[in-house]
Amino acid sequence: QWYQRRVRENKQYKSGLKHARQILSNSKFQEHGETLAMMGLTLNCLGRKEEAYDNVKRGLRNNLRSHVCWHVFGLLQRSDKKYEEAIKCYRNALKWDKDNLQILRDLSLLQIQTRDLDGYKMTRHQLLMLRANQRAGWVGYAIALHTLGEYENALNVLQTFRKTQEGKPADYEFSELLLYEASIMVEAGKFKDALNHIYTHRDSILDIQSWLEMAGDLHAKLGEYEDSADVFFELYQRNPENATYIEKYIQAHRHFNEEDSLKKCEELRDLYPRAEAPFNYALKLSSGNRFRTLVDGYLQRQLRKGVPPLFNILKHLFHDSNKLETIKELVHGYYVSLEEHKSFKPDSEDKEFPTAYLHVMIFLAQLYDYEHDTTKALFYIDRAMQHTPTYIDPYIVKSKIYKHAGDMTEAVHWVDEARTMDLADRYLNCKAAKYMLRAGMIEKAEEACALFTREGQPAVDNLNEMQCMWFLTESARTYFRNKDWANVLQKCHEVEKHFVDIVEDQFDFHPYSMRKMTLRAYIGLLRLEDSIRGHQFFNKAADYAIRTYLHLHDKPLSDSNGLGNGETDEMTEKEKKKLESKKKRAAKKKQQQQNEAAVQNSNAKDKKQQADGEIAPPPIVGIELVKTEAPLDDAMKFLDPLRALSPQCPNTHKLAFQVFYRQGKILLMIQSVKRAVKTNPRTPEIALHLTQLHKYIKTKGTNSGIIAEIVETEMLDLLPNKDINEWLNMRESLTGSNLENFFMLRCAHAHLAPDSSRDQLQAVLDFPLQGTTLKSCEYVFGHLQSGLLNATAEDLAVFSAACHAQFPLASAFKPPSQETVPR
Repeated sequence: QWYQRRVRENKQYKSGLKHARQILSNSKFQEHGETLAMMGLTLNCLGRKEEAYDNVKRGLRNNLRSHVCWHVFGLLQRSDKKYEEAIKCYRNALKWDKDNLQILRDLSLLQIQTRDLDGYKMTRHQLLMLRANQRAGWVGYAIALHTLGEYENALNVLQTFRKTQEGKPADYEFSELLLYEASIMVEAGKFKDALNHIYTHRDSILDIQSWLEMAGDLHAKLGEYEDSADVFFELYQRNPENATYIEKYIQAHRHFNEEDSLKKCEELRDLYPRAEAPFNYALKLSSGNRFRTLVDGYLQRQLRKGVPPLFNILKHLFHDSNKLETIKELVHGYYVSLEEHKSFKPDSEDKEFPTAYLHVMIFLAQLYDYEHDTTKALFYIDRAMQHTPTYIDPYIVKSKIYKHAGDMTEAVHWVDEARTMDLADRYLNCKAAKYMLRAGMIEKAEEACALFTREGQPAVDNLNEMQCMWFLTESARTYFRNKDWANVLQKCHEVEKHFVDIVEDQFDFHPYSMRKMTLRAYIGLLRLEDSIRGHQFFNKAADYAIRTYLHLHDKPLSDSNGLGNGETDEMTEKEKKKLESKKKRAAKKKQQQQNEAAVQNSNAKDKKQQADGEIAPPPIVGIELVKTEAPLDDAMKFLDPLRALSPQCPNTHKLAFQVFYRQGKILLMIQSVKRAVKTNPRTPEIALHLTQLHKYIKTKGTNSGIIAEIVETEMLDLLPNKDINEWLNMRESLTGSNLENFFMLRCAHAHLAPDSSRDQLQAVLDFPLQGTTLKSCEYVFGHLQSGLLNATAEDLAVFSAACHAQFPLASAFKPPSQETVPR
């Protein structure tokens, strides 16, 4: 207790070490186990890990029956994030002191952290039995039951605890407990009980907005639509700009026709005329002349005010071609009228400010860019820039137009112009850095980011420290395009490390949420952490990492520095050696600079980590990662979270098949193809993957027995007629008009009959590109460059010329003589 109070809580480690040495200096207590353990724990807090472990193990050997020694050994394991080992130590400690509250609390924290829910339930129950008068015991046990789906038991525990709180004044913590109890009822499907519960305790619930949202949803689920409408109307009055409240209010009135729904929207607009949300919802519901009337007034009002995100606000309407044409016709009419009469309508006497004309031109440029009409988009945006050269928005729009046209170098020029007009704008700085990375200008992007990072520290290190994952994923994309495999893996593993840190950071919230009673938010946190690797940042990093590992498996790097990127294929041996030596020197110099910067700028962080008993993890070095001897095993570290948390993404199953195909795992290959078909049957790679699977089974076969029976049954679901050619022909009739699907079908036919590769390639070269998107052309061109269909340099030039004719601004297809030179 003295050690806990004086040494650990007050961080008086040197004092604790001094007292421990005084005790051990006595000849009678030189091998006193608990003192040695406490001395080791103190050394661990000072960052002296090896000495700490030596002392704790020595103390444990001298007193194996001491719960203190086992507890301290578990604390050391926990500090090193060896949670499973720490749990074993805590369990050993409980053998000798089964009712020790501190050990039980520490054990429960590790169990919920590792999601050992059954063990967590048992530990929380034991804590409740030992301290039934403490609120944390009841709440912790209820949470344990809730996470296991035992809703009835969780509700019984909470209701029993509430009986002990009768007569006490309501506060925020008790309010949260009531709402948490109601949320468990909702999850259990007991909607009527939940509704009665929140109405019974309405005066005790202080979070009025949460109460109203829950009541409105419960009324709707129970079919009590009038009551639901009243509740959502009250919520609308609290926040007229919340589109969800408006939608649920109108749905509660059960108006399924346009006329009645629009009347309700009009009532809401009349109540709060300045609110935009009801007007936007009316635009979504209306059609025909009514839509034209509504959007006409809305556009004039917003263009007059100069609302910058107007295009993005209306973008959700563009999927309806009639609405898109109406908007384009109206705005083009404004353009002509403003140019000739200075007003939105030729017969209007109200003259508009010049800024209205400016924003009309910007909006028209965005509309034509949306329709991929780059020529008209550039015409209108150039006129806008001539009208007001000092306005930033036209520069940003122009950079987006060039980006969508495929010319990233020109896009960088214009977004950098916008950035230099306001160097204090962090958004513009980030946008410019992102475009620079996509254009391959990595050093320039780092210089731009350095304006907002810590002085005296390299921008890349500071961005990584701040977990700036968009920068890491965009950098990985650029390195992947440049075939710099070492840096690709380094960036991807840095992203993966950030997700590991995010999962580790939840540790501090387990006791905090029990103490502060933020129970609904805590359950949301647990569920978020369980699915955190389904985030798009992890998906992007995993994609680049897995494709890099696949490349390293197919083409192992021969050069010792691990920076080979295929550029030596046509060099002589002497040139290869010279280039390899040059790369070695450059890599060594760069690594030395990074190490020096890391040492120089991490002193403060290292001191803090030492004070907390932590050791800084070793830096991630891409050159070491790229030298892996088991690239497919390393790829699985990224693939497993994708398969578990992003099954709705077609790219997940595409990558999974490619890994399993190289590993020869037939059942997992079949599973990947079936999931891809279920997720999106029009995914282009399905044709090639099913063909590869069919040929693999036909040539290599399967072992006799149950596996062979499963394979035969599953393949019948994929190929009912067992004829792959017939299936390919049928698929071509359904999806062959799309360039990406047509290309993969040709690859599938070439895989079945390698002698036909030339004919299949010629069919791709003869494919008409009218109506094809830039993304599809880049997709096919990239695969041709990777070696599919054995395309020669002449074939690539022919396809590139055809794409260049269709997309003259796209950098990927420009002849060397026309490539854009960075300004």
